[in-house]
Amino acid sequence: MGIEIRRVETKRERKQFIKFAWKVYRADPELDRQWVPPVISDYMKTLDTKRYPLYDHADLAMFTAWREGRMVGTIAAIENRRHNEIHQDKVGFWGFFECYDDQDVANALFNAAAAWLKTKGLDTMRGPVSPSMNDQCGMLVRGFDSPPVFLMLYNPEYYNRLVMNYGHHVGQELLAWYIDQDKIDIARLRKIGQHMMKREQLTIRTINMKDFDREVARIRAIYNKAWEKNWGFVPMTDKEFDFMAKSMKSVAKEHFIYFVEDKDGRTIGFSLTLPDMNIPLKHVNGNPFTPWGLLRFWWYGRNIKAFRTITMGVLPEYRNKGVDSMLNAHIADYGGQHGLYSSEMSWVLKSNEAMSKLAKVIGGIPYKEYVIYEKALV
Repeated sequence: MGIEIRRVETKRERKQFIKFAWKVYRADPELDRQWVPPVISDYMKTLDTKRYPLYDHADLAMFTAWREGRMVGTIAAIENRRHNEIHQDKVGFWGFFECYDDQDVANALFNAAAAWLKTKGLDTMRGPVSPSMNDQCGMLVRGFDSPPVFLMLYNPEYYNRLVMNYGHHVGQELLAWYIDQDKIDIARLRKIGQHMMKREQLTIRTINMKDFDREVARIRAIYNKAWEKNWGFVPMTDKEFDFMAKSMKSVAKEHFIYFVEDKDGRTIGFSLTLPDMNIPLKHVNGNPFTPWGLLRFWWYGRNIKAFRTITMGVLPEYRNKGVDSMLNAHIADYGGQHGLYSSEMSWVLKSNEAMSKLAKVIGGIPYKEYVIYEKALV
């Protein structure tokens, strides 16, 4: 029973590649209970090298594994030239890994990705990164008892074993922090925020959705500066950032996107928090744009009370002055007034002690853990 590896070439094959995940998760009732199917049309765009802006400076190869005429696994390999230029290394990435609990199939998939990455002159493979660090990344290794929040991943527990048995080691660990609104000391956070604003002569405001394009430009400028020294970070191009912003605009909520400005009106920090759209997406089977899907999406999304803080950014000269605390104070304060019951802060590098300290201050609990693996390409 040999394993055949096929390269994905056509649009039809790309859709087959995406839909394979349904076979893995729907076969196990416990996995199916927690898993949130991805939006098929979104993944089709992400894996379209002619449409997705990442591929202006990256190459992608997708592979499927077959046994006796049946698809049994998927993987994508990515060469991100911009990453290697910035970090001065030769790292290749793998992502979109889905597989039955079969080490031989997993090995064949990783071998295919590794062989393609070697043809690009790369010496290390790193993943899962699907398809960049600005998209979805990390393998879940702790926290399988609850579903993923919006734009975070879920996977079977045995994936970790398949990856490690192939010879990967842990490269970085990522945390997701659970924030219980009932356990936040709102009064204390409000006091911290007010003190910080007065001391530094700062003001805070929500996003102006009527001036969306210029607001996005402000976020982009801070995001790229604030994160430039983080592990694995690659600044987004204007085209990438605008593409991402456009895709999120429909789910953005005015009172959960904040800007901090100095006394001269210059934007020096921001926070981006979005509703947990996985709550309605769980019920549409990857197709929210069909008539039935739209109805179910509306029904389950009528009153979402869980959110995810995706990112915060503060200019370097304002770090360690409490701006992050001020942003969190406003998010928590507004949430407490409007029935928010929980939020997730994710993802955060486990080695980022400053962010972990901030999460603890607002009552956060590290309830999910993800791993990005690495392996030398010999």
